[in-house]
Amino acid sequence: MPKIKKVIIDEDKPVLFDFQNGKIKVNEHNNIQLSIFKDKSTQKNVLGVANSKMIYSGVIDEDNLFYKFLAISRREGKELELIQVDTCTLTPLIKEKAITSSPITPQTVADLKKHFGSKKAKRFTEQQERLTMNFENVKESLENSIANISVPDIAFQQPDENYSIYRPRIDRNASTKEQVYQLSHLIPIEILDTLEKRAIELLESDKIKDFSLTPTVEKSIITLKSSPLDKETLLKKCKILLFIHCLISFMNTPLKKITKKYNTCDFSSEIDKHIKQNYMVSGTRPLNMKDKCLCYIIVLYMIAMDYELNLDPLSKDAKVGLNKIKDFSRNLGFSQSSKLKTGITLKIPVPPPVSMNLKRKRNSL
Repeated sequence: MPKIKKVIIDEDKPVLFDFQNGKIKVNEHNNIQLSIFKDKSTQKNVLGVANSKMIYSGVIDEDNLFYKFLAISRREGKELELIQVDTCTLTPLIKEKAITSSPITPQTVADLKKHFGSKKAKRFTEQQERLTMNFENVKESLENSIANISVPDIAFQQPDENYSIYRPRIDRNASTKEQVYQLSHLIPIEILDTLEKRAIELLESDKIKDFSLTPTVEKSIITLKSSPLDKETLLKKCKILLFIHCLISFMNTPLKKITKKYNTCDFSSEIDKHIKQNYMVSGTRPLNMKDKCLCYIIVLYMIAMDYELNLDPLSKDAKVGLNKIKDFSRNLGFSQSSKLKTGITLKIPVPPPVSMNLKRKRNSL
């Protein structure tokens, strides 16, 4: 085995290079010229090699993490001499072609089309020329036209929330709770009175379960029956709760079952007609109509229960998230109850309107 007799480490190291896509032909090594340059942008050494036909260049690999050595055999392979070297792979340096501008102009193309083109091409070219305008002249004309136009200052006005077709009309300046929402604005009294017969049957019956009411409505009627209310007030509240029952049932009905034969109220044709006219659009129930329905349910329930309401059971019956029904309640002017975390109440004066916080995009209420 040969022995290493000498190791040469020098800053001016020789460079071993090869060509990326070929080799030096025989007897061509005498015709090449070599130079080392410094790239100012990268501060790296670049090797340049040129022959009579091509110029090659490559970055010299000067890795300081390890040494590269060229082994030179001496004395018939018995001794080795190691010389530190750098390496480089050369690639052809291709000259960029000079970009020349075409002598053909759009006007030249247009002239050619008019002289040698088809009838369609000629007609199209002439139309394009007629449509060509001088933008400077147009700009000057517009500036002269608007020079004498004065725009009055228009004060921004907050839109009146009572113009909404989805929220019930509200009087935030009311001095009493009864004046905030008018029952006649929610449902015409004559239509509500069509539920009187059913309400009387309900109040006189001992088997309220037989009426198949919504659980929340059923519990509320039981509570009212045991309260010291006079008959007229009790009957009025019972009619409101029956109407709420119809609205909740309408909200929970799957869309595929809402057909022409669908009936929203089995015990009053007037209620059925009223719901279809006010809570449906062209025989369908879009999402904004469900929102309207929920708004009216909350307000009617507050009127029926003397402006104190627990939203938790109502949200379950209406199949609406508790946070959503709370947002609707705040927007309708109700405040959180101090007695119950999920309860709401009506305070005088009514709080200012708040913006809705809906997760999915909806038409505004």
